[in-house]
Amino acid sequence: MEPRASSVAAVAAAALVLAVGAHAQARLVTAGYPYASSCPQAGDRDDVDRWKMNTCNCTSYAAWALWRNDYRTDWFIAGSMDAWNWPNVARRHGIPSGSTARVGAVAVWPKWGKFGHIAVVSAVHGNGSFDAAEYNLPGSRPKFAFDQRTFVSPHGVTFVYVPHRS
Repeated sequence: MEPRASSVAAVAAAALVLAVGAHAQARLVTAGYPYASSCPQAGDRDDVDRWKMNTCNCTSYAAWALWRNDYRTDWFIAGSMDAWNWPNVARRHGIPSGSTARVGAVAVWPKWGKFGHIAVVSAVHGNGSFDAAEYNLPGSRPKFAFDQRTFVSPHGVTFVYVPHRS
């Protein structure tokens, strides 16, 4: 191969890697929740995790998933982290939210039940739907269990875009 041709080939290969990388989604760790062995047996108890959230609930799982995937967790306010309130607390700490799913974002359904519901976005599809990893999905049986839903509609969902830890 001539020097010019090899340079062109190298540039083309680099451009391909960048293009593929820009659209590739990072693998989010969703398994390994440290309280899983007591869920769903935990039931309606007041056991709290290191972030002062009730274990085996959606908020505790989301806090763990953020921490496990190197996202910030220093913005939580003890006693203020009901699911419906995550966008408000995030905003107070300069963390943006929006209506488009992103891998690693926290999906918030603020009007789902008394406390709302949250999940972690584990994948996003071309049509805007997303996959969710979560605990204690309202209405699911058994309660306080892990769940993964696929192709979830973003309608009515607020996404909190928590930045990575520095």
